[in-house]
Amino acid sequence: MEQKTWPDRSDGSRFTAFPLSKPSNGEGKTKLSRRSKFISKLSLSPTDGPDFSALPFDMLTKIASPFNFPNLLAASLVCKSWRDALRPLREAMVLLRYGKRFKHGRGGFRRNLEKALDSFLKGAARGSTLAMVDAGLIYWERGQKEEAIALYQKAAALGDPAGQCNLGISYLHAQPQKHKEAIKWLHEASVGGHIRAQYQLALCLHQGLVVDRNLQEAARWYLKAAEGGYVRAMYNTSLCYTFGEGLSHSRRQARKWMKRAADRGHSKAQFEHGLALFSEGEMMKAVVYLELATRSGETAATHVKNVILQQLSATSRDRAMLLADNWHALPSSR
Repeated sequence: MEQKTWPDRSDGSRFTAFPLSKPSNGEGKTKLSRRSKFISKLSLSPTDGPDFSALPFDMLTKIASPFNFPNLLAASLVCKSWRDALRPLREAMVLLRYGKRFKHGRGGFRRNLEKALDSFLKGAARGSTLAMVDAGLIYWERGQKEEAIALYQKAAALGDPAGQCNLGISYLHAQPQKHKEAIKWLHEASVGGHIRAQYQLALCLHQGLVVDRNLQEAARWYLKAAEGGYVRAMYNTSLCYTFGEGLSHSRRQARKWMKRAADRGHSKAQFEHGLALFSEGEMMKAVVYLELATRSGETAATHVKNVILQQLSATSRDRAMLLADNWHALPSSR
């Protein structure tokens, strides 16, 4: 499901750990006594605190359905009642782990999408929204969109941000399109902190898709997604600052976000950052970014790069190419 980075001209926009030491005998006794006191404090009667076991099993499993494995284990330690209720979800986490290994061919497993899907579906049947989303992704990639959407709907209804995001994007691609439902679920996921949903919601607001075109809200969600590490949002945030669309015009902020996107592998950002460096006389740095952009398919960067290379010595040219060869993108969320 490829998405446009920025609205086209036809859309009405002009933007194309500490070391451990062994305790002495005295220290060991002190720690033991403290631990005993701590345990005695935990050994309270039910009247001394809330009775967690009174929470209905169906409500508990619904709350815990989007939990990852560490959170699920922590919840299982609250009381025996919770441990018993959450057993299916713990089993789902094991199935989810096997499914990912089959899907990606990791951990000594050969890549096998059929076995991956089977593991994900078994995990989904035990109530894990994480497994629902992963099973939905395989269905979507196979073109079985109805099956994918059905799983995304279940995950979304249980409050899983990834499920809400995928459901929203699916509705944008549905035939017929369900724009209002798409915006609803993208907004739910965005409020829940899902950065891809924030980016997609910003695009919809920028393009005026279903909702009225709102550049201020679009820029706000671009910025949130950019701060969360979403590279495409970094690039668009830079453009917002450059042209003062939804954000106050700021050359400094525009340069900051353009460089962040470029350093994380965004080819258009590498091209534009290279141009900016060239205009400031930073020839060596400009060549590196333009060369990276060229390698990523930005053909327009080639001409500018060649012009600069003619002005550099052979040593400088070799140095610039070596820097480009050894360049690695910074971690990011795509």
